[in-house]
Amino acid sequence: MSRALCPHCQFSPLTCLCDDLVTVNNKLKIIILQHPSETKVTKNTAKLLNLCLSQCNIIHGESQDDFQFLTDLPIATTALLYPNDDAIFLDSKDEKVNELKTQLTHLIVLDGTWKKAFKIMQLTPRLHDFVSVSFQSIPTNRYHIRKAPRVDSLSTLEAVAHSLMLVEQQDPNPLYTVLDALNHKQTQFMPAHVKARYNK
Repeated sequence: MSRALCPHCQFSPLTCLCDDLVTVNNKLKIIILQHPSETKVTKNTAKLLNLCLSQCNIIHGESQDDFQFLTDLPIATTALLYPNDDAIFLDSKDEKVNELKTQLTHLIVLDGTWKKAFKIMQLTPRLHDFVSVSFQSIPTNRYHIRKAPRVDSLSTLEAVAHSLMLVEQQDPNPLYTVLDALNHKQTQFMPAHVKARYNK
């Protein structure tokens, strides 16, 4: 028997985030390629972005066949948020980086574990046609309820919020507030000693 979910935010009634959602009028079009394994993860933050951002789409899949629409995106003004060795740092002060940011119209974001994101990269050659962007300085991780294997890990919401700040000077705090609400509601019924592990 499936769990009851809020029809709007898709969280359970006890962890419903509808009252915590914000509206962010971003110009940069955010395209989230979500691995199928993430669709039923209750702590997934991509769906919060889809509810809060004015320009956001989530596409489910893991290979080129699932993401045929990528061939329609403009190569010159689309970037992939992924820490390749040759990724351009969005927080660099270089004049060429500033020029890139003013031209960007689309930002592709991979939503999944590091292993699943890597798999999407390997199975979707089209992604390698876009310039890769990343961060030189990683913001402090606020996403305490889902442990990541890397110290430089950010949730999808955090990565997008930071990108929007760097590209179009969007204040990230409204989105961070939604993430804080998710942290709180997902841990509110945990015993104190268990909650303490998540809030480290």
